[in-house]
Amino acid sequence: MRTLLVALALFLGASLAAGQTLTTAIGANPPTLDPQLTFNGFSFHVSNQVFETLVRVTPEGDVVPGLATDWSYPDPTTLRLELREGVAFHDGAPFDADAVVASLGRILDPATAAPGRFVLSAIQEVRAVDARTVEIVTDPPFAPLLSHLAHPVAAIVPAALADTLARAPVGTGPFTFVRWVDGSEVVLAANADYWGGAPAIDEVVVRIIPEISTQIVELRSGGVDMIFNVPPDNFLTLQADPAITTGAIDGWSSTHLIMNVAHPKLADLRVRQALAHAIDKALITDEMLRGLAKPGVAPIPATVRYAATLEEPYPYDVEGARALLAEAGVADLRLRLDLYQNPDLEAVAQVLQFAFAEIGVDLEIRVQDFSAYTQAVQSDDMELAMTGWGTVTLDADYTLYAFFHSGEIPGNNRSRWADPEIDALLQRGRDEPDDAVRAEVYALVQDAAANALPMVTLYYPRFTFAKRPAVQGESIAFSWILLDLRGATLAD
Repeated sequence: MRTLLVALALFLGASLAAGQTLTTAIGANPPTLDPQLTFNGFSFHVSNQVFETLVRVTPEGDVVPGLATDWSYPDPTTLRLELREGVAFHDGAPFDADAVVASLGRILDPATAAPGRFVLSAIQEVRAVDARTVEIVTDPPFAPLLSHLAHPVAAIVPAALADTLARAPVGTGPFTFVRWVDGSEVVLAANADYWGGAPAIDEVVVRIIPEISTQIVELRSGGVDMIFNVPPDNFLTLQADPAITTGAIDGWSSTHLIMNVAHPKLADLRVRQALAHAIDKALITDEMLRGLAKPGVAPIPATVRYAATLEEPYPYDVEGARALLAEAGVADLRLRLDLYQNPDLEAVAQVLQFAFAEIGVDLEIRVQDFSAYTQAVQSDDMELAMTGWGTVTLDADYTLYAFFHSGEIPGNNRSRWADPEIDALLQRGRDEPDDAVRAEVYALVQDAAANALPMVTLYYPRFTFAKRPAVQGESIAFSWILLDLRGATLAD
C-alpha cells in the first residue's frame, strides 16, 4: 500500500509539474511589449495578458470594472475612479493611486512620444485623492473618456520601470513575462497572485509564424492551439475539418478606400463619386471574401456605439461612373493606390484596379511595409490609400474624430477633409454626455462623410479564428488582441 501511495503521489506531482501550456500564433514579431510605446496588434496580443486597464468594454459595448471598481462624475469635467484593493504589480510594487497618476502621466507626456497618446489627449490632469481614489480631469468635458480608458494603450504600467518595459514587461495582469526570443516566441507564466484568481493555464507561448500556411500546419499537428485572422479560403477549409474548431465574429473593424480630397486629381466630388460608383462591394464581400465580410457604407460597423444605418448613396453603376467623369471633363486619369502588406487588402486592390479600368481609370498599386506606408499616406502627394481600422474603444468618437477632424490632418485624417461644420459636430459629440444627442451628432457626421466621399467604406470584415477543440473557456471579443485567457483550460 505504501508503495502504491508513493507512486500515486509521484504521478500526481509529475502531472501538476507538467502543467498546461497554451500556444497561439501571430504573424510578426512585436515591435515592443510596452503598451504605451506601441499602436500595434502584435504587441497588444501579448501585452494584454500582462497589463490591465482601469476599465473594460464588454462585447455589448458596456463599460465594466477593471483595475477600477467604481466611478462617478462630481462635475462634467471630472471623472473619479475607485481603485481595486489587493492588487500588486508582478514585481511586488503596490498598485495604488500614485501608480495610476504616474502611468497616465507617462503616456500623456509628449517626451514619451507615445503613438497612442491621442486616445487620452483630452485629459488635462490626473490626481490622487487618496491611496485608492483617482480623479481624471478633462477640459472641456470628454464624453467617451471611460471607453478610451479601456484601450490597450491606457494600460497601467509601473512608470518607475519605464526604461525596461519594452523587453521585460511588468504589469498587474493574469500572466507574467518569462522570456522573449526575437522572431521566435514570447513565453508567459500564470500569475499565482493574480487578484482575480490564478489562471488554470500555467504557461502561454506566443509563437511568431509569418506564413498562415505554416500556422495551419502547426495547428493541425498540435504545434499551436489557436490562430487568428484566417484568410477566407483557408477558413472554409478548416471549417470543414472535424478536428478543428472555427469561429467568425462581427468585429469592430472596417476597411476603407481613402481619397485625398486636397489632391488636384480628386478635388472634384464628381471624380470621387465616379470611383465610388465603379466599386461592386457585394462582389468583394460575397465572392472574394467568401461571405466573411459585409458591405460597408458608414465609416464604423454596427458593433460600434452610435454607428449609423445609411443607404448606399453611390451604388454600383459603371455607366453612371463614366458619365460623371465625362461631366467633370476628366479623361485618361491615372491614380496611385498605397497599401501595406496584407493578403486581403492586396487582393481587394486587384479588384479595384480592374473595376477602375472599366471606367477608364488606370490604377497603380504600391504595396509597402507598414512603416513606409505610414510615411507615404502622410505625404500631401498621396492620392488613394487603403487601410483596415478597428474602433477599439467601441465608441464612434475614436474613429470619426480621427478620420474627419481637421486637427488630425495628416496623422489620422489622411483624406485631408476639412470642414468647420464637421469639426464643430465632432467636438459637440465629445462634449455632450447625453446619449441621444451624441447619436444624432454622429449620424450627421457619418451621413456627411458618406456623401462627401473623403473615403469609401468598402466592407466590415468578420474576425476569424481557428483552434484545437481542447481549448475551452477562452473569451474573444471583436479582435485577437482582446484574447482573454483568465478562464481558459486545455481539456485532456
